[in-house]
Amino acid sequence: MAENTFVVSVANALLLNPSTNAAILYGKANLNSTFTLSMASTPVRGGINNALIYQYMHDRDLAISIESATCGKDVLALNVGSSILNGSVNVWKSECVQLTANSGLVTETPVGNVNVQKADGTWVVVTPSTKTITVSGGGSTAVWAHYLYADVVDRITIGTTVPPSIVKLILTAEVRTKSTGLIEYLQIEVPYFQVDGNYELGLTADGVSTEKITGNALSVDGTNCTDGDHYAYVSWIPVTATSVAYSDIYITPNVFEPAAATLLTQQLTVMGVKGGVYANTNITSLCTFAKESGGDADISVSVGGLITSAATSTAADTAVITATYTDGVVTLTDNCVVTVQA
Repeated sequence: MAENTFVVSVANALLLNPSTNAAILYGKANLNSTFTLSMASTPVRGGINNALIYQYMHDRDLAISIESATCGKDVLALNVGSSILNGSVNVWKSECVQLTANSGLVTETPVGNVNVQKADGTWVVVTPSTKTITVSGGGSTAVWAHYLYADVVDRITIGTTVPPSIVKLILTAEVRTKSTGLIEYLQIEVPYFQVDGNYELGLTADGVSTEKITGNALSVDGTNCTDGDHYAYVSWIPVTATSVAYSDIYITPNVFEPAAATLLTQQLTVMGVKGGVYANTNITSLCTFAKESGGDADISVSVGGLITSAATSTAADTAVITATYTDGVVTLTDNCVVTVQA
């Protein structure tokens, strides 16, 4: 019996530009990271006692929430869909200034007037001379000065219409067992993660502020006729490389019945079977193909599994084509029977 496995602690989060894969943010100090897959259903009932005869499943949704113990600029920028701009802007400064004979120096050069709260609690507006402020009746006391000054800062503009960012999200968590410890990494890749724009920065006197980023996976179009639209990929990356062996193979088609006296071809496809919940895999390129002895000369097969029935074939010509797969330990085979029809 296989040993129990456990997904432990939180996942590290990597956010990327979905078009270029350029890194935007890497969070290693997460408090929690939640991956929630939900679905709605509509019951179909009928007959005596209105029995449940079908359940239509719809509205699948993949929601993700990541809360970080650290606080930076990136999470806010993603929530408001805005870039961080660096440049000279006017910002506010509040500082205590010691006056001597009504005069004192502020640390920055004010832009405009200075609001001063005197020692008795009253307010006055002072026009500075460079960094010097003169407060009538201030004497030699400490006052509070509040003023604008120019500085080079990082700034984010919270717009009214700009939507939150869409990013590629990679979550990576550890999978462990009791006896072995770390055995693999659980990795969730969301190609298009729509940040929902809900942001709260709680500032408390007795705590450390945290930031949260939440949102939903957006549907990605399938790239071929086999793979449908999807939200995400979930991978289990082993610490030590391992592979689940194929237990069987099957060939399609397993019967080919070309018409006589006609040049016809048929490409064979071989699928590898691992069993259980593992998907079957196309392993045609890993197989060898051969015609078993005794088959008619008008029927041949290429190294890639393409069967050819020659124009010289006659009714009842037959051959057995064998596909062989080997991984060095086990050898698996399956056959396609070719019979020319009148």
